[in-house]
Amino acid sequence: HDALPISAANKAFIVNRIGDAGFTLGVFTVFWALSSMGHGSAVFREMAPHADLLTDPQAAVFGVSAATLAALFLFIGAAGKSAQIPLYVWLPDAMAGPTPVSALIHAATMVTAGVYMMCRMHFVFSLSPTALQIIATTGALTAFFAATIGLAQNDIKKVLAYSTVSQLGYMVLGVGVGAYAAAFFHVLTHAFFKACLFLGSGSVIHAMGGEQDMQKMGGLKEKMPYTYWTFLVSTLALASFPPLSGFFSKDEILWKAFSSGHEVLWSLGLLGAGMTAFYMFRQVYLVFYGENRADHHTQEHLHESPPVMTYPLVVLAGGAVLVGLLGIPHVLGGDLRFEQWLEPVFASAGHGTHAAASEHSAHGGSHGSAALEGGLMVVSVGMALLGFFFARMLYYWKIMSPDMFVSLGGGS
Repeated sequence: HDALPISAANKAFIVNRIGDAGFTLGVFTVFWALSSMGHGSAVFREMAPHADLLTDPQAAVFGVSAATLAALFLFIGAAGKSAQIPLYVWLPDAMAGPTPVSALIHAATMVTAGVYMMCRMHFVFSLSPTALQIIATTGALTAFFAATIGLAQNDIKKVLAYSTVSQLGYMVLGVGVGAYAAAFFHVLTHAFFKACLFLGSGSVIHAMGGEQDMQKMGGLKEKMPYTYWTFLVSTLALASFPPLSGFFSKDEILWKAFSSGHEVLWSLGLLGAGMTAFYMFRQVYLVFYGENRADHHTQEHLHESPPVMTYPLVVLAGGAVLVGLLGIPHVLGGDLRFEQWLEPVFASAGHGTHAAASEHSAHGGSHGSAALEGGLMVVSVGMALLGFFFARMLYYWKIMSPDMFVSLGGGS
């Protein structure tokens, strides 16, 4: 049974208060530690030059450096806003709100605030390898875990909600391995394709007379061409198929994770990428292909949405195709323009992290690393194709029934 909108609103409020409590303690910790050294400030420009003072033994609490404490407290705030384990529970319920609100707040605006804050405060996080390790692990686990939940959802918006949680996991993983620019690039690309998918789902719900259950949809491809094509393009971008935007941003994060020695977290991210392709194409096949499974009355009224709903979809799908070109990696003959643009912001992130090492390898530290990066790209695209074929087998060709898989997994 879906949460009532009022209890969903309460849940979002309460879970975010938990995160905010941590965030407030983090702000206090930074301010207290810096002011005890005579540099008290809460302004980014003034904090950054004196951030090293946070590692001073005088500012330690019970032997834990102020940098680690502050980073972990701030991360609790980010985990609330950016829906990381265990504070992700509010986001799927928040889908009870209107679809345009989901598209704005739950795809691109509010949920990325935590990632933005961590990128902006990189000079604190970079001082604490311990905190970065915890952040990277949480991000990778969230990316994997939320993808597994997305596999089994039947509400068209719930699938997208868990997908958002999963993609936020990738961004947080990027922050945790010191790849701040890559993490923020994923924030940018994700905004386009996820907003397009949410508004596309709104267009479908509108045509279906308010129905959100994908089991009652189907065959909308002919009836809703604009919605279908923009949805498909954004799905391909989200499943990180080249040369769409999601491919460049997600691959950059996975490469930075692998090249900074986090092979286990990389493999979690890789499995998540395969599941992303599966649950998104499951959604495409259930909604747009086959016979329509709605009642007779709904079927008679199926129609494409008016231009006021379809034009934004076309614009966002265009963004989902083109924005990735800002971050073409060196391996593919690009120059990571977005990262270069952000370089002045992240210039101080080199100390205390793997960033310097991964930076070396990212700039073609050796031919070996370029070959390796290319190889890992092929692996991740292969993983996405695997997810796509599984979805096609189960929901388009119907070679096997999904129930067989459920029984294999011990489910009911």
